[in-house]
Amino acid sequence: MTKIAVVFTVGASLSLALALGAVVSAQKQQQLFISLIGADGKPVEGLQAGDVGITENDVSCKVVKLQVLVDNGRTNTTPINPLRDGLKALFEQLPEGTEMSLYTTGGSPRPVVKPTTDKQKVIAGIGLIAPDNGSGAFFDALVEAADRAAKDKEPGFAVILMVGSDLGNIRVLDQEYKKLQQTVIDKGITVHITVTAGGGTTNGGQVQTDVGLAMTKLSGGKYETFSAVNRLATLLPELGQRIAASAVRQRHQYRVTYERPDKPAAQPRIGATVTKAGDVQLSLRGNLP
Repeated sequence: MTKIAVVFTVGASLSLALALGAVVSAQKQQQLFISLIGADGKPVEGLQAGDVGITENDVSCKVVKLQVLVDNGRTNTTPINPLRDGLKALFEQLPEGTEMSLYTTGGSPRPVVKPTTDKQKVIAGIGLIAPDNGSGAFFDALVEAADRAAKDKEPGFAVILMVGSDLGNIRVLDQEYKKLQQTVIDKGITVHITVTAGGGTTNGGQVQTDVGLAMTKLSGGKYETFSAVNRLATLLPELGQRIAASAVRQRHQYRVTYERPDKPAAQPRIGATVTKAGDVQLSLRGNLP
């Protein structure tokens, strides 16, 4: 996994052993992300160049961009109220300014609400979700969501939440699966997956379990499976709280660009110190699940 998230106490130096290649390139400049957490657990604002022991060229705060993919097949919509109630509570948890979008995957992925920062517009769109007799496009929807995140030129940390089920067959091509994994790594995407077990046919449930566990582990997200659809009414708000907390941390990160040595080591060690009080989080990708 080409992501590092390390916590260290201010006043001490941190050295990270990094494999040359996917994480640290041969370019002259390299960047990493630093955030400072105070004793009260809240982000410390106002870090200046002189507070960080690395040559700093610029700082930037990025926003979370959440895509919610909903399997609206019979497993998640019988009854439908727990799904709708859970989605409403999920979006209500998110801080203002968060970009949100909503898609259904029954039969094939399709947009219900395209990317917007208007929370009420997304909440209103929940009422447009109707049961679909088709099986949820679990893997295809994940691939399409990752592709959308990869093509997005605006700065931001993509979060994908799949509200799935184990209904239906899934065929996963090895090449597409590897591409999905690489996109998640390269773009710092966080993936959360829920799977409602409704007695999926043939190999569908097992494939979704395998893919779900692998993608959430790779990205630092959460995976949960359950048999009672009523769990969605409480689980989705829990995930909303988690995503909201992540959004706050990521908005208070500082992107630090530093000059690499003329002859960098094959396995470089990156050191950083911060003079302000608090606990420092250091990440090469910037996503903090």
